[in-house]
Amino acid sequence: MIRFFGSMLFLAGVIVSNSSAKAQDISGPPYESQMIRLSETLGSLHYLSNLCSDKNNLWRDQMNDLLTAEKADANRRKVLISAFNNSYRTYSDNYSQCTDQAIKAIERFKQQGEKLTEGLVAHYGN
Repeated sequence: MIRFFGSMLFLAGVIVSNSSAKAQDISGPPYESQMIRLSETLGSLHYLSNLCSDKNNLWRDQMNDLLTAEKADANRRKVLISAFNNSYRTYSDNYSQCTDQAIKAIERFKQQGEKLTEGLVAHYGN
C-alpha cells in the first residue's frame, strides 16, 4: 500500500509537469480515461474502506492530492470528481455492511489503482 501512495504522488508530479508543457484539446489529455478510472477506483476505496475499517479520509485525500497535482480546469475537475462520487454511490447502494466480498473488492481496487498508476507513469511519465 505504501508503494501505491508513493507511485500516486510520483504520478501526479510527473503528469502535471508533462501536461503543462503540452497543449491539451477539449477532451482532455491522452491519459484521461485512465484518470477517470483511477478516480472511480479511489471513490470505491473510500466507501468500502470506511465501511470495513476505521473511518478516515485516506482515499478522499488521495483524490484531492491528485486533483491538485493535475491542475485541471473546472470542467475536467468536475468529470474526475463525478467519477469518484458515482463510484462511491454505486458501492454505497450495494453494500450496507462489511462482507467478505467487500474486503475482496478493497484488495482488488488497491491492486487496480496501483496498476493504473504504474501504467500512467510508464506511458506518460517521460
